[in-house]
Amino acid sequence: MYVVAGEKMTKTLKEKFDKKMGFTPAIMHIAAEIDPKMAEFYNFCDSAVQEDGALPSKFKMLLIMAMGAQRHCKECVVSAMRGAHNKGATDAEIIEAIRVVAVAGGAPAITACKDALQMLKDKSFEKMGCGTK
Repeated sequence: MYVVAGEKMTKTLKEKFDKKMGFTPAIMHIAAEIDPKMAEFYNFCDSAVQEDGALPSKFKMLLIMAMGAQRHCKECVVSAMRGAHNKGATDAEIIEAIRVVAVAGGAPAITACKDALQMLKDKSFEKMGCGTK
């Protein structure tokens, strides 16, 4: 029963991520299988990040991208950048956010943006990162 619940949870989360971000981070498949309560946590995060509020969702994703860069997590940067792009962030908005990352975090933070910048340059948003389309 636990595995069935996990498979159902994985499908539900994948559908939500695909609808909201255009892809599902691979870690969510594993997390949902291991912890069926992940859906509750995801729903909380979903409403905080994915829905427009005082800040449009695309800007929230750019904030998350910058936070990932500050943690030197290139997979976090790529995932959030893809999400921002899929939410309508323009190339100029993404590039400006990465400029701010460089100012705030210096060389280590901007290095975490390398793969995201390459994706932006190549217009290959589905080819890299921690999720698949």
